[in-house]
Amino acid sequence: MNGLLAIYKKQDIPSSSLKALLNKGLDSLSHRGAKAHTSFLINKKLQYAGQSESSARMAMGSCSQQNTTSHTASYNDNLLFFEGRLLNKKELCKQLAVSAENDISDSEIVLRMIKQDGINCFRSLKGFWSLIYLDSGNKAIYGARDHFGNRPMYFCNTGNHFALSSECRTLYTLFEDSRSINKNTITDFLLWGNIGLSDQYFFNDIHSIEPSHFVKYEIENDRLIVERYYTLPYNRSKIPYDEVSEKQYTDKLRALIADSVHKNLQLTDGPLAIGVSGGMDSSSLICMAKKTDPSRTLVAYTSTDNYDGGEAYWAEKVVRHTGVEWIKVVCTAEQIIENSDAVNRVHSTPLYNPSSLAQYRIMEEVKKQGQAVFIDGQGGDEMLGGYPAYFPLFLQSLRKNGEWRSWWKELGQVGNSGMTKKEVLTRCLKLWAKAHYYTPQKLAREKRKHEYEALIPEVRDSYFEYPSPIPQIKKEILNDALFESYTLFLGNILRWGEHSAASHGIECIMPLSDSPELTEFIFSIPSSFKIHNGWNKYLQRKAMIGIVPDEICWRKQKMGFYTPEQKWLNEINKAMFDAIQKTDDPEECIHKKYIIENWNRLYTSSNLLFQQFCFRCYSYLLWRNGL
Repeated sequence: MNGLLAIYKKQDIPSSSLKALLNKGLDSLSHRGAKAHTSFLINKKLQYAGQSESSARMAMGSCSQQNTTSHTASYNDNLLFFEGRLLNKKELCKQLAVSAENDISDSEIVLRMIKQDGINCFRSLKGFWSLIYLDSGNKAIYGARDHFGNRPMYFCNTGNHFALSSECRTLYTLFEDSRSINKNTITDFLLWGNIGLSDQYFFNDIHSIEPSHFVKYEIENDRLIVERYYTLPYNRSKIPYDEVSEKQYTDKLRALIADSVHKNLQLTDGPLAIGVSGGMDSSSLICMAKKTDPSRTLVAYTSTDNYDGGEAYWAEKVVRHTGVEWIKVVCTAEQIIENSDAVNRVHSTPLYNPSSLAQYRIMEEVKKQGQAVFIDGQGGDEMLGGYPAYFPLFLQSLRKNGEWRSWWKELGQVGNSGMTKKEVLTRCLKLWAKAHYYTPQKLAREKRKHEYEALIPEVRDSYFEYPSPIPQIKKEILNDALFESYTLFLGNILRWGEHSAASHGIECIMPLSDSPELTEFIFSIPSSFKIHNGWNKYLQRKAMIGIVPDEICWRKQKMGFYTPEQKWLNEINKAMFDAIQKTDDPEECIHKKYIIENWNRLYTSSNLLFQQFCFRCYSYLLWRNGL
């Protein structure tokens, strides 16, 4: 793991000043690799600046976990910095006619691919990665990110500079002129908690490069271009379920999960940490890893609490099945107050909910135990329909397609999803009302009345004047919703785990979201196979029979990364109230007087929405004042 940074100044500045700026940025990324810094200064001709040159235009650098320059490559005056790992190194070496696969670095392979195929080669780079590339001949700077967003990359472009970095925090730390706050983003976050719906970096001039995209800065024209290099194909057919196809799909799904796990395991030696919740994704990964490489030392980590133990009951079944070492990480309400500042800083954004604390605490314990690589199960829910919200969408698509017999059958077996018929029908009604009856402002006024009133009217009204920048996908079938989740939202969700791991110097690998072969196959499967007989993630459950314990395969509850959120919110009531009351709100978005005067009346266990809203206010104010 390493951190990347490139700074292009639009006017000459003293070489010493630019080098100092680069070093300051690399210091802010040092948790990604404190052992070695590699850096280059470049003059206005886009050539390496000599020691005697008094001015420079560009600086590029990285910090690495190892004393090696294997993450950099160059030819002529072109320069590449690469972060991550290629999972198809052997295939790429064949394309390049390179025989000594083990003697060539990933960065050298990527640079040769660019030289051979141009930037079209980004599509061929399978794995988890981000990169910065200086094309001195064409006077352009590129930043790019892997297919599904496993590795982050951010950019900012102002009148003074263009910059790329592995973390947003580096950019707003270095450049005062990039710190203009977007009040609409603040409102969106506070009112709805929409942290996963866009890059949400709260700044007008700092953005995430989206998965499957690259940015190109043309130096001579001072022009920024953002382009997609890959589009995930998916099946929009309305083919009904059949048992013969199910067998074919489950066999191939099992093989592809095994292949992705195997490729990821090969990347590193030594013990591996893995998060285990007792859900299908983490259970599939640890059981498949043990089956693939029985001799590999795996250490399972589970978040627990001092109330009911959280997911420990289910995680223990998986641990016993695999025989791995198990470490339970206890998280408490007090730790939320103690660690909120640190987690906000790590994420470069305010905490959305307390579950991010549990994720951070697990990474803290992994570092303490000495493991350097963590396996995360993100991505399965978005591909295979794991969230409860997908079931009403699935029923809606059956209704729209006139498949009333299937609709009635699925509704009759809805208990397998962990929900009741009433809950599902209520969700369906809400979907319809949101699409046909409510405008966003009307929905906020009527369904989030207290949260709506707790925002400054001028800021709130300005927010509702502008449509959401998030592209809307018409959802006629379940795969439409899954495609939206996987391509628009997942990359932002992956950031939470990646940043928490990186903050402790841990490499986070995600076998369910770094394999285009696996993802493309799953999205080639018709929607009717992903929820069946009331079971969400039906195909994954079937594919893992004999690998994952049956009681996990056919477990009905879907708890996600469980934390006792409401109990924690009740416990930190006074601490949050005091912080909101005393902490400045520089953008004046929060109607603090309304919150303070109505706190005792509204902040109750029967009003979870308001409690969650207050947590976001608390988290935002801490983050904003910590910039």
